[in-house]
Amino acid sequence: MKKKIVCLFFILMLFGLTGLSAQMNKTQLQNMYLNHLRSEGYTPTVDSDGDVNFTAQGQRFYIDVIDDDLSSFHLVLSGFLDIGAASNRLKALDAASAVTRTTKVVRVYITSSNRIAIDTFIFLAKPDDFKLHLNRMINIMVAAREEFLSMMK
Repeated sequence: MKKKIVCLFFILMLFGLTGLSAQMNKTQLQNMYLNHLRSEGYTPTVDSDGDVNFTAQGQRFYIDVIDDDLSSFHLVLSGFLDIGAASNRLKALDAASAVTRTTKVVRVYITSSNRIAIDTFIFLAKPDDFKLHLNRMINIMVAAREEFLSMMK
């Protein structure tokens, strides 16, 4: 009997915790991000796609609000450089590959509009755990941007 009660307790806890996280919708996630960014001194906005945009260290970032996977967090440093002529593409790909290979948790890539962007994608135990990582993610992305630009000179 005790085994059944203990087992039932753990099952209820599991469903209760999962249910709590699953109850967050896109608006709630946006508000959580907006409130935290404001408390850190940023002036965030929500764009037409529902992404939360803000500027940090002189760079434009956005949080891709993902409401169907609450354990993930995606931060993007928007396309900051147009690579221009096709002759620059190989150099940009080499620099992007080098920075991605040597910098933790960042991806540097060429967007479909021929611009360079940087992102990080991490997994979280709880959606609000992003607060613990945001500043470090911003710092590492800005450093990756500087390294990329240096390699492009």
